[in-house]
Amino acid sequence: MKRILIAALLLAFPAAAEPRLDRHPAFASKHVEPRDVTVFVPDECQGTTRCAVLYMLDGQNLYTPSQYSGADWGVRDTVPKLIKDGRIPPTIVVGIDNVKERTREYMPERVYRLLPKDYQARVRAFEDGKAPNSDNFLKFVVTELKPFVDAKYQTLTGPAHTAIMGSSMGGHVALYAHGEYPSVFGSSASLSMPWLMASWATDEAHIKADAAVLRTAWSMWLKTSKLKPVKNRIYTDQGTLELDARFTPYEAAITPIFPAAGWVGGRDFKAEIFENTKHSETDWRQRLDIPLTFMLKR
Repeated sequence: MKRILIAALLLAFPAAAEPRLDRHPAFASKHVEPRDVTVFVPDECQGTTRCAVLYMLDGQNLYTPSQYSGADWGVRDTVPKLIKDGRIPPTIVVGIDNVKERTREYMPERVYRLLPKDYQARVRAFEDGKAPNSDNFLKFVVTELKPFVDAKYQTLTGPAHTAIMGSSMGGHVALYAHGEYPSVFGSSASLSMPWLMASWATDEAHIKADAAVLRTAWSMWLKTSKLKPVKNRIYTDQGTLELDARFTPYEAAITPIFPAAGWVGGRDFKAEIFENTKHSETDWRQRLDIPLTFMLKR
C-alpha cells in the first residue's frame, strides 16, 4: 500500500525539469562555414512557457572553461538565479561558437566602409589581408540560426524579447548586429569592447588620432542605422587592467556619440568602467548579471 501511495504522489507531483544544454554540432550555413551551436534551456523554458532568447558570441567559452583564462562565463549559474529572483524573464541562451575566420566575421563591415582608406588598409592587415565578412555572419544568425531556434524551442520571437551579447571583438559584432537588424534584436551588450578595428597605436598622439577617426565612423554608422532610443537598449563596458587598459581611451572617446544622439544613460544606454578588472571570462562572469538585467528587464 505504501508503495502504491508513493507512486501516486510521484505521478501527481512530477519531478521538476533540470536545465539542459542542447548541442547542435557543425550547424550548416549557406553564408559562412559551419560551427557548433549550444543552447542552454532553463527548466522554466521546457514546458509551454514562451521564453526570451539571448544570442551569445564565442560560444566555446560560455559553458566550459576558456583555453585563454581557464574560466567560463558562468551562464549556467547566473541565468537560472536571475530568473528565479525575478530579475530577468525566463530566457534561453544560444551560444554560437567562433571559427578560424573569427576576426573577419566579428569586424563590423559597414563601419569599416566608413573609415578612411588608410585605416581600411590597417584593418585588412589585421585580418591577414582580407576585408571583414560580418554581413554574411549576420545573415547566418538572422536567416538561418534564429528561424531554427524559434522552430525548435518555445520562444518569444520579437525584438523586445531577443538580445545579442559578446565580449572583446564579439562585442563589435553584437552591437553591429543590433544596429543592422533592430527589428530582430531589441538590445545588445558588448563587454570589454575594443572599438578600434586594427592594431592599437602606441603613443598618445596616435591614440587620439585613431580615436577621432573611429568616433567619426561609428557615429556615421549610428546615424544611418535604425536604432532608436527607448525602443532599443545598448550596453557597453571596459575594465582598466592589462588589455582592457588599451581600449579605455577609445571607449571614452566613442561612447559619447550615444548621449549626443538622444540615448539616456541608465534608461536605454549604459557605458560602465569596472576598475581593477581584466579582459577575461573570470571578470566577465563576475558582472554578467549587470548587462543581462539591463538588456532583458521588462
